[in-house]
Amino acid sequence: MSTAIVYCSQTGFTETYARWLAEELGIDAVPYSRRAHSGAQAADTVVFMSWFHAGGIKGAAWFKSLMDARPGARYVVVGVGAYPMPSDDWPQSETDAAFEHTFPRDRYPALAHFYCQGGFDFDRLCALDKIAMRAFFRMQARQAQTDPRIAFALDAMKKGFDATDRANLEPVVAYLRA
Repeated sequence: MSTAIVYCSQTGFTETYARWLAEELGIDAVPYSRRAHSGAQAADTVVFMSWFHAGGIKGAAWFKSLMDARPGARYVVVGVGAYPMPSDDWPQSETDAAFEHTFPRDRYPALAHFYCQGGFDFDRLCALDKIAMRAFFRMQARQAQTDPRIAFALDAMKKGFDATDRANLEPVVAYLRA
């Protein structure tokens, strides 16, 4: 069985996870810009790793077209974002909503999806995303006054952080090896 990993990364956190997963599986991870040369069109299993952007997953249109063209393969999507890993304090509902928005369950019922917390580095964002994040910070500042979770997240994002952890990939690896 062949597996292909294609990743889309703006600030490097998704790339880190893709490289770790590739090491674990003994294969290469291919950047999104080289997706045509990834072997995904012929692989038995395709893992697409990308980052959350504006309530969706960057590069999802390509992945959807691949799934539509080859419905018999096994597909996995790993979304990477700034939200903490799911816990009692941080329910998975935020990330599940983004997965559902991007890959509606009724259209892609067999798609396995996973979340890994990445990080945030304002300096690595493109100019347009920097403008959007400044507006987001202003909007969140009002809510942070009454919501301690938002206050915590806003403070972490303003400072920047790297929460990548190889252990976050364990459910993905277990699924792929099953």
